[in-house]
Amino acid sequence: MPLAFDAHPRHVKTVRRVTASLLAEAGVDDRETVGTVQLLVSEIVTNAIVHGNADSVSFQLTCDPAGEVLIEVDDHSPGFPEVREAGPDDEGGRGMRLVAFLAHEWGRKGTCTWCTVPVRPVVL
Repeated sequence: MPLAFDAHPRHVKTVRRVTASLLAEAGVDDRETVGTVQLLVSEIVTNAIVHGNADSVSFQLTCDPAGEVLIEVDDHSPGFPEVREAGPDDEGGRGMRLVAFLAHEWGRKGTCTWCTVPVRPVVL
């Protein structure tokens, strides 16, 4: 079920906490995977808040503990996220580059930006 919230930066921290809880409920406890998913959620949600032109953002996380995590963020905007080259002194412009680098796959479906992260298998 998607989580909807007003497009304000204060919600990024909340969405990171919700992400950790959802991953724990799904049995994903690999710290590296959890950290990567939280980072990608932060970047895509922040991008939606800063560059989307709607009053709200929707977030959904789907997890298959044996396969992958699917992150979906809908900013209700028709534009496509840009992977930019940020200069060394730029304060922003690196978020979608991180997504492109860390996600297994990513893209845009309608007004929703999505990406996947593989779940590491448990080694006994």
